[in-house]
Amino acid sequence: MINEKKTAARAGRPRSPKVDGALLDAALEVFLERGYHRASLSEIARRAGVGTPAIYRRWRTKADVGVDVVIRQAQPAPIPNTGSIRGDLVSFVRQRINMFGGRLFHYLLFPLVTDPGLSATVQARFLDYRQPLVERIRAAVESGELRPNTDPDGLIDVLMGPIVMPLLFSAPFPSLSDAEAIVDQTLEGFGAAGATPRANRSRTRGSARGG
Repeated sequence: MINEKKTAARAGRPRSPKVDGALLDAALEVFLERGYHRASLSEIARRAGVGTPAIYRRWRTKADVGVDVVIRQAQPAPIPNTGSIRGDLVSFVRQRINMFGGRLFHYLLFPLVTDPGLSATVQARFLDYRQPLVERIRAAVESGELRPNTDPDGLIDVLMGPIVMPLLFSAPFPSLSDAEAIVDQTLEGFGAAGATPRANRSRTRGSARGG
């Protein structure tokens, strides 16, 4: 069993990174085996080799544990600055396809975001991931790549549609190769002149799934 020093639990003292990691590893294992709703904090603690109080020193609820597991496993890398808003958006869409297409989403993230009692907590934790892209979109508006009245959050929501809708309606999920088509079709509506390469425009119409 992993031993935590009693002094580590006192206010102001750092937590043990070893125990943090063991708990998150155990939580991932339990969530993937049993699903979110059937998983228990006591089982997570048992598999981590600690007592249940060790969990409550770190998280208030099972939802908090679940969100940290998702963030740890699926935290996207910083979006590369490709020099164009199209390239930045393609990178973003590919990250989200990877994130939403795996087992982690089906067993853990989907139950979290679809539970009315938990969705606000989850959204609050994940909204920060949008901010860097929101800033990129605003810069693209300033540079003329996107229309002056472009709403950054609205643009991101449209990009997420072809990724989220198939999950809700059991439709074919997009692959990484669909990312460019999703972005190009979106920029048809949001882009200023030249935002979407003309060579791609005829190719992308109707090619992205789930839109």
